[in-house]
Amino acid sequence: MAPIENRPPWIDRLTRLINRSWASHGPCGGCHVSAAFNTDNSEWLIVAAPVFQEVLGGEDDGKTVWTGFVFQAERLLRAMTVKTVSAASICQQCSPTPALVIRGRYRGHRLCLKVCLEPVPGSPVVEIIDTLGFEIRDLPKGSAQ
Repeated sequence: MAPIENRPPWIDRLTRLINRSWASHGPCGGCHVSAAFNTDNSEWLIVAAPVFQEVLGGEDDGKTVWTGFVFQAERLLRAMTVKTVSAASICQQCSPTPALVIRGRYRGHRLCLKVCLEPVPGSPVVEIIDTLGFEIRDLPKGSAQ
């Protein structure tokens, strides 16, 4: 299953809906959303996850952190035709993070939405929490983490 370079417009609409449902508990630019089409079962896999951040300045300078959140699923559930809703714990074979898993249809497209409750292990740092400039910045392109 490979990520799709040119995502269909409905995935961008779903991504905006996911971002509107995501309420961070602190400084954060948002969540990461990826999409891939699974040809084995003709279903889209959409993964939303919090991102790793690096602190710049202050006593936590250089630490890798992530910001807690609440995912308010009701708006998303109203926009979908839901088949199943489940929760998954960390599992070596199937889930590297605890997650809320929603299967169903969005705008006629079959999908499995996985909302990870922690950043995906091994994912890169993508934001800088600049405590000196009081801002959140995307990590510059090409930066190695």
